[in-house]
Amino acid sequence: MVIVQRLLPLIALGLVSFCQGVALAGSSLYRISVNGMVCSFCAQGIEKRLKAMPGIEAVHIDLSKGMVEVTARSGASLDAATLKHALRDAGYDVRRIDRAAVAGAVNTAKPN
Repeated sequence: MVIVQRLLPLIALGLVSFCQGVALAGSSLYRISVNGMVCSFCAQGIEKRLKAMPGIEAVHIDLSKGMVEVTARSGASLDAATLKHALRDAGYDVRRIDRAAVAGAVNTAKPN
């Protein structure tokens, strides 16, 4: 019974994660500040390019903030230099890249 009580919160987190598009622990989140993204066509091009790279779980783009968020797959090897090169190769100026280990979960679902 004690084991079941300890496992229930973990099971619940897994179900919520599955239903809401959440990346579980073990992933890395990269927040990339980008100049030159001005339209949805830019966002689509960046998203397509980054999602084609191995090790990328999700890409979220906020045009109003000039921000690209990339979630790496659990255990995947991604680095800032590779992401920066891909964005510069696509014609965008990368201002800053911040990396944060995902502790628990990060919502990767796109807003409606």
